[in-house]
Amino acid sequence: MSKKTMLILGHIHGGIAVVMDLASELFGITDFVILKNVDRPDCEVSPKYNAIYYFASEYDFQKELAFPIQFGAHHGNVKYALHNFFSKNLGIDQSDFENIIHPSAYFGPSSSHRGGILMEPNSLVSSMCQLGFGVTLKGSASVGHHAKLEDYVTINPGAVLSGFVTVGMGTEIGVGAVISNNVTIGSRTLIGAGSVVTRDIPDGVIAYGNPCKVIRENERWAKISY
Repeated sequence: MSKKTMLILGHIHGGIAVVMDLASELFGITDFVILKNVDRPDCEVSPKYNAIYYFASEYDFQKELAFPIQFGAHHGNVKYALHNFFSKNLGIDQSDFENIIHPSAYFGPSSSHRGGILMEPNSLVSSMCQLGFGVTLKGSASVGHHAKLEDYVTINPGAVLSGFVTVGMGTEIGVGAVISNNVTIGSRTLIGAGSVVTRDIPDGVIAYGNPCKVIRENERWAKISY
């Protein structure tokens, strides 16, 4: 392994491919160590990159020699579960994670984050925003001024959050959704693609539509302790 190596936690096809391309473009990284927490088939990897898979029990994590780290999955519940698992089993903490921010993305200088964020091309975080740990903004996602995004939030491509929006821990905002000013969306919630959210949405639900309405419990979190 070269010095330009990244450690990826978890493995889902889309997450792995995105992290590899961004890490290659931004940092010149071509070698990757992928850590599994569950027994599932290896992801297909581009021939441009070298990848070695380990189960967590097989990998000797030494903090003083650690490679930069990112998540290999971008669903809020999966990021939450991965971080808890590898923190407990290998001692990996938030300070070990690398920020990946594409050059075409914009992060307002008056805004802040707690690390481990990933911003794909043309994504935007406006002024006076507060982002938690492990937040993901997919391509062309936009976060308005004075927004607050808690840990493990994912904003999918083309979604638009207006000013003073609050999004709770682990929540996902679907492709092309629009969130109006001053709306609060709870933790562990999923907002469906194309939804128009004009009122507050509670914790732990799936909600979608125009106007956005609660449909049912968000079962993705049912087997996760939080």
